Amino acid sequence: MATTTKKTTTKTAAKKTTTAKPAAKKTTTTAKPAAKPATKKAAPLKTAVELSVTGNKKIGTLMKEFNKQFPFLRLKICYSYARQAVAKGESISGIDPDKTLASVRRADSGGDISISGNKKIKSLEKEFDTVFGLYVQVCYTEKDGHRYYTSGSADEMTLAAFNKKCEADGCQKGLWK
Repeated sequence: MATTTKKTTTKTAAKKTTTAKPAAKKTTTTAKPAAKPATKKAAPLKTAVELSVTGNKKIGTLMKEFNKQFPFLRLKICYSYARQAVAKGESISGIDPDKTLASVRRADSGGDISISGNKKIKSLEKEFDTVFGLYVQVCYTEKDGHRYYTSGSADEMTLAAFNKKCEADGCQKGLWK
């Protein structure tokens, strides 16, 4: 008879477990909608965009796209011989923004460059020299309107970090020309 009592106890326990499970499901179902609105609030975070630079891109388009991605910075794109003029302290002029990179690059060069916020300034400038044979400088404009090229420790910074520093320093934004 003791055996019969144990079986009855097991069946009763099973019924209690079955009754408890639907209550848990209701609690879980109620919790899910509360979690979804929190996800929607986090969604508007801006993700980094990678700029693709190919030979058929116009210089002016590249400069605008770069300045849109890094609003406190701009690109100065020049022929490779401008490097010597800068070393002598002479002013240089950029290449016509209506020309494509393919039309002004060195004849034996070609390829693509990818620009993202985690790329160091010196790496970007070197890539333009290597891939297109062009002299490129990352520039910024201070709040008083003076324009500068990056150099020294600034060239060791990433584009995103230097853009943020320029913003904190009150530099002007949106001046891609």
